[in-house]
Amino acid sequence: MTEDIFRKRPILGNRILVPVRDVTNTRPDVNLNQPEPQTNSNLNIPENNQNSSDKDTINMNNNDQFNQSLKALEDMISSTPSGPQDASPLADEKASIHPVSSAPISKPVITSNNGTKGNIFFKFPSVEPPFGGNIHSLKWVGNKYQEVEAAGSTSDYVRYNSWHLNGATIWIGTSATGAVDKVGVDPASGVTGLIPQATKQIAELIRSSKELSNGKAVDGDGRPYQFAVIAVLGGQDHKAICNAMEGLEANKIYRPVFDHLGIKGVAFRAALYNSMGDLFALEVTFANKEKYGHGRHLIFLHKANDIGGGKSDESLIEGRLSNQVSALSKEFDWWISGLERAGGRIGSIETTLGGTARIGRYALLASCVPRSLFAADAFEVVNLDSAEWVKENLPSQIQEYRSNFATTLLRTAWGKAGARLHGVPIVLVNRFDRSMIRTRRMRANIATLRHMFLGNTKLDLLQGDISDERIAIQREQAITENKFMTIHDTKKNSKFGPWEQQRRIRLSTSISLTPSKVLSLAQGEDPTLAQDVAGTVLERVRGLATSQNDALPAGGFTVVDALIPTRLLEQTGNVITKNVVSKAIETIAIGLRSSGVDKPLINIYKVPDPLCADVDDIIVQFSEDQPGTNILIVSTDDVETHSKRTIMANPNLRAIDNPTVSTVFAFGRLLGRMVTAHLESKYHHCEDDGALIHAFHRHYYGGNYGNRPNLLVGGTDRIRKKKDTAE
Repeated sequence: MTEDIFRKRPILGNRILVPVRDVTNTRPDVNLNQPEPQTNSNLNIPENNQNSSDKDTINMNNNDQFNQSLKALEDMISSTPSGPQDASPLADEKASIHPVSSAPISKPVITSNNGTKGNIFFKFPSVEPPFGGNIHSLKWVGNKYQEVEAAGSTSDYVRYNSWHLNGATIWIGTSATGAVDKVGVDPASGVTGLIPQATKQIAELIRSSKELSNGKAVDGDGRPYQFAVIAVLGGQDHKAICNAMEGLEANKIYRPVFDHLGIKGVAFRAALYNSMGDLFALEVTFANKEKYGHGRHLIFLHKANDIGGGKSDESLIEGRLSNQVSALSKEFDWWISGLERAGGRIGSIETTLGGTARIGRYALLASCVPRSLFAADAFEVVNLDSAEWVKENLPSQIQEYRSNFATTLLRTAWGKAGARLHGVPIVLVNRFDRSMIRTRRMRANIATLRHMFLGNTKLDLLQGDISDERIAIQREQAITENKFMTIHDTKKNSKFGPWEQQRRIRLSTSISLTPSKVLSLAQGEDPTLAQDVAGTVLERVRGLATSQNDALPAGGFTVVDALIPTRLLEQTGNVITKNVVSKAIETIAIGLRSSGVDKPLINIYKVPDPLCADVDDIIVQFSEDQPGTNILIVSTDDVETHSKRTIMANPNLRAIDNPTVSTVFAFGRLLGRMVTAHLESKYHHCEDDGALIHAFHRHYYGGNYGNRPNLLVGGTDRIRKKKDTAE
């Protein structure tokens, strides 16, 4: 016997190892402190019996003391009752003295730390979670928090933290999130900046839910209403936002913004850290519990693990996509579990053309977001620059922009992402139109509230009901469905394709009508006013795809949605009534028909006041449904696809008589590099999309020295008339 002693368990009879250092002269005290591990080992197991050899050496000259202590210990153990029902303090003491177990420790490590940093609005732990390992969640009680390492099912931790979600909105990319916008107030869109806009979105949903539920701040299961804004950012944007929140200047910057929103007290606390130690969720609570309830809302700040801001698909060839998608999908599980726990729905997705949006879409695929989590009226917004603006302001980048536009649309409408979100329409908008930001987020909130309060009269249409609206759109989509929306590979007997257009594409814009203008339209005082409105609207929406006037024909139908604040209808002596608004919108529809639109589809919404507190006009949104293949054709032809660039020419020397010049189709090579990048991305969804983009590439560049084939994109027999002149 040198360091340890052996004895037998009183019940099982097997020998166990007992450290001598725990033996005392008297009844041993329970020591809950975690013992120090061996210095010569990199394995640190909590509550183990590994002891440093220099501390646990037995004094062999003290046998009397040792025997006496051993006898006392055995008497204590033998006197302790056994059985699974035993919960006495002696049982806890025995477990503390003999911590060795045959089963591994499976429960998460929970630590408490009251040290915080930050400012008035934002609170963060003074010591960030460790780098590597699992996701860490923080549960706050006042200004104190409890840190939990999430090593099990995400759903259990969501339940533990009470992070159920009744609704959410997804923003992906710099333009969609407003990450680079200066924090402030804008007359058109309201507040600017990611955090203020997300706070506004959550606050509007809270106030609207309370109004629609007659003052209740809880759902049908007695849980407080809770909402989330999910933002996917590039690495640079994520770092900038986190640094801005931690600084002391945040008090000065954010205070006037929250005052503008009418929020007197709001707290943002760090909620989730990923395996790399990066913050990816904030918990939002409001001080005014009577107005905003007791909910714990969430703002997710997912880092795409890339710098961001780039619009080239060529970075896919680096092979990092699968790792980026895997990391994001693990983080997505948290809000997916929150929505599933409360039966919440996603109102909309806002994306861009950038690389961050591409990674975010593939992460949605990898996380297997169920289609059932999207509201029946959900949509996806893609922020664009108008074609004329690109030609005037980005002439050196026009080919790169149009190639990226084409690949984004192909992946989203025909690719794997299209199959996952089948039925969710794609809405193309101008990213510089701040009024459109307000409109689409209002529509996203309405889509979420309709699911939460189905049948509530405050969400009814002024004409017809919700089912009439949805069936009318489905009917028009069925009427306008055609074979030319399908993309085929021009190569005979191709093993890939055909690719069906899984999602309808709409070009959208909005205008504001003052009460006087609405009355003028309703009374028909100016016969040219409706035509002027229709002409302006159609020029805006079709200008998103092409700068060539009249290049894009009229779509199958155009949806005209009028959004009326409820208070305008309830004001006494106001000219805004149901009949006046209906006549005004019908007049605009007549103007659209005279401009070539075959079918205007009219919907008039009553908008709850909390969703449009800063709106005093009637907002009219126009969404023209267009075949996706037509958009691809006019957008791609907006650049000179077959213009040649010189890549090599003989030097101008007297000794050289042959002025040989080598030229290539620059746009063709650009598309070809994107095809190669997708096929070599080492991510299966991206490789499948690469085959689709390759089929699109063949419609412009054939095997006959790169000459354009006599086929248009869409359908198998859509013949174009070849031009003999150079393109």
